[in-house]
Formats: sequence, C-alpha cells, structure tokens
Amino acid sequence: MDIRLSVLGLFNFFVPKDKGVRRLAVDVAYGPHPRQRYDVYAPRQISARLPMLVFFYGGGWSEGGKAYYAWMGHALAALGYVVIVPDYRLVPQVLYPDFLNDCAEAVRHAVSKAQDYGADASRLAVMGHSAGAYNAAMLTLDPSYLANTMVSALVCLSGPFDFYPFDVKASRDTFSAWPRPLETQPVNHAHKVSTSVLILQSSADTVVGTHNAVNLEASLKATGNDVRLRLYERLSHQEMAAVFSIPFRRKAPVRSDVAMFLATSLQVG
Repeated sequence: MDIRLSVLGLFNFFVPKDKGVRRLAVDVAYGPHPRQRYDVYAPRQISARLPMLVFFYGGGWSEGGKAYYAWMGHALAALGYVVIVPDYRLVPQVLYPDFLNDCAEAVRHAVSKAQDYGADASRLAVMGHSAGAYNAAMLTLDPSYLANTMVSALVCLSGPFDFYPFDVKASRDTFSAWPRPLETQPVNHAHKVSTSVLILQSSADTVVGTHNAVNLEASLKATGNDVRLRLYERLSHQEMAAVFSIPFRRKAPVRSDVAMFLATSLQVG
C-alpha cells in the first residue's frame, strides 16, 4: 500500500471531523459492481437547496476507498454543499478509460437524485486530489463523459495532467495499453468550456510535478477559459489534501481558497 495515501485514510480514524454535518446516504448504487457506489454528506440544517460537489479521491488509480474519506466529505459539506464521494473501479481490474466511465456515471446518477439530497444540480462542482483530480479534469474537459451535464466549477488538487510519456509504474499500468496515448492527457483536451477552473499545486510536491498544473493552466487560458492557478510552498503531495482536515488547516489556506472560489463560481450566498 502507498504510505502517502494510507496516511490520508488514517485521518478518518484519528482526526476530528467537522460538526454540523451528517452523512445522508451510504453505498448508493450507480452501477452493478460493488465499487460503483457513493456516499452523500450535507449540513444538518438545510433551509434551501445547496450546490452539489462531487469529490474524487486519489490513489494512483489502483487504490483508495470512499470509506476512508469521510473526513473530506465532512470538511467540504461544512462549507455549505451536498457532497458526493464515489468509489470507482481500480487498476488492474479495469484500465483507462473504464474508471472514468465509472466516475461519469456516478456524477450523472447523483445529479438525477439531487432533489432527494436537497441539492441544486444546476450548481454542480467536481473536485479531486491527485489521480482524483485527473478524473475530475477529464470528466470536465472531454465532452464524451458528461456531454449533457453542466459542470459549473472544477477544482484540481495536485493532479497529473501532462505526464506522457508514461515513466512511472502507475501511469504505465493504467494507460499504456491505450492505442492513442495522447488522448489520455487532460492538457490535450483543453477547449472553451463554461466551467470555472481552479488548479492548486505545491512547489514541494515530489509525486506530481508542478509542470502539470502550469501546463494545464496555460492550455486552458490559451483556449479562452476562466482558469486560475494557486501555488503553495512547503506542502507535500498528501498535505495538499490533509490541509482540509481540522488539525492541519492553519498550515496553508487551501480550504479557504477553495471555499472562496466555489462560493463565487456557484453563486453561493
């Protein structure tokens, strides 16, 4: 198991979670496979329909589980959102693009059930960390995944967006069988979209290089998109997610930067 990601999983057991949040639903099926399930989090007090935020965890496309990210569900729901945390099938059981098809189906299913969760599906954001940020970016930029679903905001934390040729095991295992490898790269899907984009990256990240964020921002700007890049210092790859948890929020303003961006992009308040 990747120790970076197991640490984030341990947060679920050892760090306090945001109060005033409840888990509305567990293991909602969006497909027949056991990993085609999602959990739903929301503020306990809802006076009006809230925007919907779908969060995809990372794990190199080969590990991870929604059960370990309840702390993230709480942290995001506490900002005033109905939060969906899906599982999706993993490598080696599936390869690119099957896990993306799972992610897209999870979004579509959650949108179809938005009223049941007290959510406003017309104000939809997708967000991810690491491999999950890749998933979120591909769903937003490649129209084949969510062609009839409007994504208002995209938030990417420490994501790989420009990593061909495949030079690490995770990318080789996940993408090398695809006959047109350039299609797997989010930077190659940049085109004008009606989605506001926030890309967050740390210069101290030794897992995903800063060029991924810089190159995606440049590609999106070149195609006329509303995109902004936030670079932080001294945060490791896993800390870019960990700072959403209560004990680590003072280390960097990542959560508050995301909160401000989403509030503006989704017209909250």
